[in-house]
Amino acid sequence: MFRVIHVSPVSVGFEADNDLAYYNSDSVDIYVNGVLYRQNEDRNVFTVFDLEPGKVYSIGINDEEITVETKKVNRIFNVLDYGVENDGSVLVTEKIQKLLDECNDDMVVFPEGKYYSGPLNIHSNTCLYFKKDAELIGSNNRADYPIILAYNEDKTQVNASWEGEPNDSFMSLITSFDSENIMIVGEGTINGNADKADWWIDHRTRRGAWRGNNFFVNRCKNVSLVGLHIINSPSWNLHPFYSDDLDFIDLKLKSIPTSPNTDGFDPESCRNMRLLGTNIQVGDDCVAIKSGKKIMADKFYRPTENLEIRNCFMGDGHGGVVFGSESSCGIKNVKVSRCIFKNTDRGLRIKTKRGRGNKAIIENVDFDNIIMDGVMAGLVINMYYYLSHDPYDDYADSKDYRPVSEMTPHVGEFRFKNIKCLNTRVCAGYFYGLPESQIDKIILENMVVTFDHSFKTPMAPAMIHNCEELVNGSFYFHNVAEVEINNVKIDNR
Repeated sequence: MFRVIHVSPVSVGFEADNDLAYYNSDSVDIYVNGVLYRQNEDRNVFTVFDLEPGKVYSIGINDEEITVETKKVNRIFNVLDYGVENDGSVLVTEKIQKLLDECNDDMVVFPEGKYYSGPLNIHSNTCLYFKKDAELIGSNNRADYPIILAYNEDKTQVNASWEGEPNDSFMSLITSFDSENIMIVGEGTINGNADKADWWIDHRTRRGAWRGNNFFVNRCKNVSLVGLHIINSPSWNLHPFYSDDLDFIDLKLKSIPTSPNTDGFDPESCRNMRLLGTNIQVGDDCVAIKSGKKIMADKFYRPTENLEIRNCFMGDGHGGVVFGSESSCGIKNVKVSRCIFKNTDRGLRIKTKRGRGNKAIIENVDFDNIIMDGVMAGLVINMYYYLSHDPYDDYADSKDYRPVSEMTPHVGEFRFKNIKCLNTRVCAGYFYGLPESQIDKIILENMVVTFDHSFKTPMAPAMIHNCEELVNGSFYFHNVAEVEINNVKIDNR
């Protein structure tokens, strides 16, 4: 059985109703009005493209028939009809932006070709459709990227941030402020072109402003990205900020493994989101859920909440699904299910520390039906997050009790069920709370853990000052108030 999970003017997204992770056990053939569209689709989430707006279609998936009507649009703008060059030879920012400024319940179509552009600002009630082999390529000249100031004039709103604090930032390749009802869909590519620019060189040096993203929305509502290939971002690929009702479906996010800070998906102080059927292979964390540092909690408090991550594949990143370390407004109600983590440093990773504040509460988190393969450390909750280039801080880094104060974060209950942690290298789980703020509860249920016995080098399972080094370790608990273990098998024992 399949269900419809998204409809745009030109596409319909589907998800298999099963308990498998990312891949279906049987491939399917897909038909559109009786005509074969695709053979041997083996993923649980997929999208049918090249439909027409406002039409009823019969979608056949093997022997199953689903009737669906695509969304209507007012007008359709083909960029080639408006003099937009598609050979990648000239900057086309102004011509595309002129079309975007005219949109109101309209769709802008990018046919096959290369569109070399500076950042674009999307407004409400707009659909962008990047057809197969259409590629939006970001300019490799910093001068083409306006700087977004950290605050509005009276400092009542944050316009741009960097690593959890208000900071001036270069505009992202696709940007929107205070908008709603935006769709960006298709089988094309959003290419930040950072591998051809200087964004990754000396990346910790602020040059006029901090790096932007491939995609950034701020104070937006009802935004969808579907089907796209998103690559080579200057920093985080997708950065929704203080926004609601967001869908990210059937995407392919990829960055060079050595590219700095190129996280895949970083929602910050957002509510009501879905990340479905997405393949992420990047140079940093695949998913990093955030809610800012303490200045944001004190002045612009807004937790990140209600996030579903399902049927995703995450490979080679630093972490599969990561919380923090910027989490001062709190993170709650997160469900991760039917996902595969392949060769990531960690599977689940919680990063927080003293100083994030007493609103930095992470709670109500479920991991269910997960396959982790070749992961260094499967499950890590670390309340002593420490970067190697940071000086030792006796308050934040000491293992001794410190009085509970407005600077003290808290981690609630985490539930891990139906998980295969295969070919584990460092340890299956490492949980380290604060003595004054213990982790509330860890539930481990129906888990299988095996080890990669060829891996012989002890390593630190968490970024903690002077952390113990492990190899082929089991589960380690420090300052956890309650642990519940049911049906957990470790290395066939």
